[in-house]
Amino acid sequence: MVSNWFFLLVIGMLLLVSGVQAAPVTNGLVAYYDGNLSVNSLEDLSGNHNTGSATSAIQGINPGTGANYISLEGVSSKIDISNNAQTNISSPVSIEFIGSIDTFSRYGALVSKYSTEPFGWYLSCSGTPPYNNARFGAVLENGTQNVTLKGYDSDIPLVAGQTYDIVATYDNNVTHIYVNGVDSANARRWDSPIAGSANNITMGSGSGLNHSNCNMYTFRLYNRALSSAEVLQNYNHDLWRYAPQAPGDDITMIKKRVYGDGGLPRYMGSYAIQQSDYGLNVLDNNLDIYSSTGTPFFQNNGESLTNCSLVESTINGIRWRNCYAPGSRAVLTYTGENRSVLETCLLSNNSFNLNHSVKYSGQTQTIQDGVPVNGASAYEFYGDGLNRISGNNVLLYTDNALVQSNLLYNSTGKEVYSYYQTRNAGDTRTSSLDLPLSSPQLTPMPVPSGCLGALIFAEHADYTDHDSLRTVMYGTNDTNNSIYGTKGFIGHNLNATWSVFAVSSFGGEGLDSPELKSITDDMYNHGFEITPHSLNARVNDDLPNRADAETYLPWYYTNYSCRNWIDHGLASGARNVELKSCGWDPASKYYIMDLFQQYHIPYAWAFVDVTPENNPSTSKISSVGLPVDIVWQNTNLALQNGTPLYQWKSCATGMGMALTYYTNSTIDGMLSKYGVCIWHDYWPDNSSSYLSNYFYVKGQPNMINENFDSLLSNISVQKQAGKLWNPTVSEYIDYWIAASNVEVRCTGVNTYTVVNHNPGTVNGFSMRVEGVYTPKLDGVTLRTKTNGVDTIFWMDLPTGTHTITLEA
Repeated sequence: MVSNWFFLLVIGMLLLVSGVQAAPVTNGLVAYYDGNLSVNSLEDLSGNHNTGSATSAIQGINPGTGANYISLEGVSSKIDISNNAQTNISSPVSIEFIGSIDTFSRYGALVSKYSTEPFGWYLSCSGTPPYNNARFGAVLENGTQNVTLKGYDSDIPLVAGQTYDIVATYDNNVTHIYVNGVDSANARRWDSPIAGSANNITMGSGSGLNHSNCNMYTFRLYNRALSSAEVLQNYNHDLWRYAPQAPGDDITMIKKRVYGDGGLPRYMGSYAIQQSDYGLNVLDNNLDIYSSTGTPFFQNNGESLTNCSLVESTINGIRWRNCYAPGSRAVLTYTGENRSVLETCLLSNNSFNLNHSVKYSGQTQTIQDGVPVNGASAYEFYGDGLNRISGNNVLLYTDNALVQSNLLYNSTGKEVYSYYQTRNAGDTRTSSLDLPLSSPQLTPMPVPSGCLGALIFAEHADYTDHDSLRTVMYGTNDTNNSIYGTKGFIGHNLNATWSVFAVSSFGGEGLDSPELKSITDDMYNHGFEITPHSLNARVNDDLPNRADAETYLPWYYTNYSCRNWIDHGLASGARNVELKSCGWDPASKYYIMDLFQQYHIPYAWAFVDVTPENNPSTSKISSVGLPVDIVWQNTNLALQNGTPLYQWKSCATGMGMALTYYTNSTIDGMLSKYGVCIWHDYWPDNSSSYLSNYFYVKGQPNMINENFDSLLSNISVQKQAGKLWNPTVSEYIDYWIAASNVEVRCTGVNTYTVVNHNPGTVNGFSMRVEGVYTPKLDGVTLRTKTNGVDTIFWMDLPTGTHTITLEA
């Protein structure tokens, strides 16, 4: 009896040698080139005689398939197709480039008919690191002015050196980008024709673009938009170019032809992992890369970014060739300066999990430690991860001090920033991600209880008196006025972190004023966080001193349960107990970190402000879940027992600019983006009539500025509606720490294991998922709300291990 294996081999070989496959689409074909170079010319296989001209190009051949290609080295090489009535295509259009990219560069040109006037279109690498997504850009006609440049990226990350069929289509309404026959991004509706360009068509270069280090196997240009079926037809015609470069007995390509569902054997499941030259790949059943991990990297203080070195790797599990089935475990060990990096990767039927761990062998000032990961969807992070997201790419950090600066003032009053964290011998930092393979991604919300974002007020006590403070708290300083208590912070039921001087002095009334203390006590009873703004408005050498701290810190702790500290007035460079002056230094007579420990003050302002841009969100990086550039633990500022102090940064607008930036519309915009902002300002400032009129108007009596009160009223409405969280700084950090200790992993279809590593319940723990679902915790339906395409759900999460399920 003839074996099934022999039958498969014969059928596969017959398919290959007979060329039984659909011909490429010819309807609308304007130009068509393969990888055959004749001296410096390329024959137009469309029959339209648009001969291509090559500059500094080299003929190459794929040893595994025999396919010719043209190599463009990314410096000066290119291929030109002259502009004429036929090739001067604006739209509709289809651009097909089959080839590989050896080095990804920002806007590295694959095919271009674009000029910087601007006109035309281009197909290139993406514009954001690591640049490994295809990008289609075009200039659209906008009335009589051709000024509207549009562009978008494929969602499929490309791998250097791997051959792809990339097709961009536009029918004057809708755009598509296809990779290997798959529509690789959500279609974009542009609804305008592309502005024509008189430039030549070029491959490997383009006006306003970078040269591309790439190899061209095939290029086709159409004067219409191909359908998805036609794109797939062309891909199938050229499928043989994608065969792996492997020995002759490798039948992966034959199995693809015979089964049509990819080259991974059915018993292996839908996904597999394999080791690459730089890390690990997750493959789908077509043997295409679904996700990949790169080489871990590090950067020490004063040194350049450096890749770690792979010293050992093992993969255990069911194996087919160099692919390992679900249930497999990979361990890769790398080394770098003073560090050993361990990557443990687990593949299940439901998810790919990566644990990235860095252990230090000696004291190290690290700027960043991390590993790049490419994937097919957003990620769930857990642990010490300080992660940056760009599309489907992530840098998974264990340290990222670039967004966590330490600021100290030297003896001349100069600001000295240090962008590193100090790690000691034996310290271990970990970060992990969990990538669901067949279930939607759960993402932790940066705020609890179904809120969309947070606005946190952090006031500095400068130039405050009891009349100005009463005015912004209650709407007026006249207790007999009918509006008293209906406006202002307390009138609108808002909370804040409010710093107060202990001692009255030039520039500010302190808690030794009975009138001011009475208001401050009422604020505390309404939920305000009362903190020192240092201890005295006067700041100079030896003022405030340690004796002041010993006297007043216990007073703040006893009367206001103070857990936070806000420095004041360091620009003079004075030597005193300010945390950023000398208060951090154990060798200084002004040292107060032992008092912080004694009176339970774990949080302090970093003396760092950022300025608002398009919205007043403090967080400036694209991160999933908890913003790590607002709150962090600073190992360079440790309590006496060695526990690092938590630092926080704020957003300051500058004198007289707050109501320009903080408006109802920008607050709404911040909530739509799940933003978090700590607003640093001087609301009761009485130092000038200008600032007084800004937040309140001095008079008989004082009255709150109506524009400012209207903003407070809208914030209160958003708070009452459950959209905006308005905690104190310490309340926010409390939640941030607790939420950072919750681990989520996909462990089944629409099923997730959630581990609360905290010693107690996390109240209001909140997550979101794209789509409409009914989430349940241990079988109990959770509270939900919708925001656009997201379902937001929250729970009081007990300590220990639990199960979340999603019902569609």
